[in-house]
Amino acid sequence: MHSIRLPHLIAGTITAIVAIAFTTTPTLAADLRAGDIVSVTEDEEVDSDLYLAGRLVSSNAGVLGDVFAAGETLQIGGHVEGGLSAAGETVHIDGEVSRGARVAGATVDVTGRIGRDLMLASREFTLAPGASIGQDLYFGAGSIMLSGDIEGDLRGGAEDLTIRGTVGGNVNVEVGTLVIDPEARILGDLTYRSREEAAIPAGTVEGNVSYSQYPGDRMRGRFFPDVEILGPLAVLASVMWRVSWYLMTLLVGIVLILLTPRRMAGAATVCRTDTGPVAGWGAIALFGTPIAAILISLTFIGLPLGIIVLLLWGILLYLAQLPVSLLIGHLILGHRKPLENKGGMIGALALGLLILTLLRAMPAAGLLIWLATALFGLGGMVVAEHRLAQSRRIATDDTFVN
Repeated sequence: MHSIRLPHLIAGTITAIVAIAFTTTPTLAADLRAGDIVSVTEDEEVDSDLYLAGRLVSSNAGVLGDVFAAGETLQIGGHVEGGLSAAGETVHIDGEVSRGARVAGATVDVTGRIGRDLMLASREFTLAPGASIGQDLYFGAGSIMLSGDIEGDLRGGAEDLTIRGTVGGNVNVEVGTLVIDPEARILGDLTYRSREEAAIPAGTVEGNVSYSQYPGDRMRGRFFPDVEILGPLAVLASVMWRVSWYLMTLLVGIVLILLTPRRMAGAATVCRTDTGPVAGWGAIALFGTPIAAILISLTFIGLPLGIIVLLLWGILLYLAQLPVSLLIGHLILGHRKPLENKGGMIGALALGLLILTLLRAMPAAGLLIWLATALFGLGGMVVAEHRLAQSRRIATDDTFVN
């Protein structure tokens, strides 16, 4: 019985994350752009890595380095000499990416060309006719339509998978439903697990075809009709979720570095220089804030305020990982200079967040690492904000004196 080779997927995922981290090191120049609407026109030439963050993001320029993009709607055109990392609600790739791409989004479609591997986490994915992927496609998705060509292997899991184009390597997938179009061509082997055996048109698969049904049919109907699909895809879903989480958090951090570099650097620095006060204020913020909010909510008048405080506490709890990741990356890269350069901060954040993401995936230490991250991250933000306010007051007093 054959099954999807998840180690290949996991290895590819880790490789992609490492690539994201180390291609953002400060030895490379960076073009950083953020706003509500961000547009890079086709008459521009970007000779460095390009970082884009906004609600609507469009890039049609030639880029000599890598492109990192985050937003609600992303459109990536032009010619990207490096790789692409993108996360958004809607992602459209109609240009040429010379290297690999890591993409997470609700709806993703590719009408251009990706030169190497594509690692994908999506609800709906379309590879349009005429589009192509130069090497392998690794995916975790809800619905996939492949009308273009994949020159390497196709590996992953989805609820619905339709193949209409050409796959130059092997297909090894776990799906709810598999559809092979009569015009499709699979030059390697087809190995798949599904609820039901698919109708494979004659001549579409040049290699061997191996089918296995999801085990546990006797469990069907006892709990949920499709419960058996959850087990085989659990590892895949977990890996792709961590990739998506990493990308989204990294891009949130990039936006904050672009908008508030002084606050980000200050929060990371005090975690190292003022460990005691940071830990103390972190404990108050982590445990005292929700308790106070709940007590306030016990009164009818204080209920709205308590809810608002809890929401803000949740947002800050999420952001707490950013200064800790920034500090970890900064220490590992061996920087003795203060955190001042935005490009250097982004590189340190990418590396530190990678390490933190991998550590939190450890079953035994995950909770402890999360607790330490929240404690020092929240404390660092509180102490840094207090010191920033103090410096502003001193500057104001000096102005009045002079």
